[in-house]
Amino acid sequence: MAAVTAEDTRWSRCDIKSTALLANVLLKQLAVDANAAETILVRDGLLMEGSSTTVHVVLGGEIRTPPKSHSILPGTTRDVVSELATRSRIPFRAAPVTTTELREAPEVFIAAATIGTLAVTRLDGQPVGTGAPGPVWKQIHAALESYKRELVGTPAY
Repeated sequence: MAAVTAEDTRWSRCDIKSTALLANVLLKQLAVDANAAETILVRDGLLMEGSSTTVHVVLGGEIRTPPKSHSILPGTTRDVVSELATRSRIPFRAAPVTTTELREAPEVFIAAATIGTLAVTRLDGQPVGTGAPGPVWKQIHAALESYKRELVGTPAY
């Protein structure tokens, strides 16, 4: 999938899910206008999140995602990706990701409950890595699909 980046223009308490998501909707529209699926938000030279997703960047074989803070909405799928990375013995760390690291990463992928995980293959019109989904994303995607099959039929308490 393709994505674009934009300066994060949302308010300072992005960790609060409210009905006031107009900024997210407008930022998502930037992606639509650019024939992309997501807008990846940056602030002060650092990766924040997607307009409706969490963003994971593969650097040196390690999955990195921005640390939880008031600047991002915590995601349950993000937590599942962390758990599946640990199960799969893929290094995972919540740590700052610079805009430069985002643009130079061999793999970038997004995650959300509604979509699972999707590999970002183009960012701002440029290929991410080889321009095809990478091996770390493929492993996490397969682990997530397997995990969902495990959960089918499990009673919710």
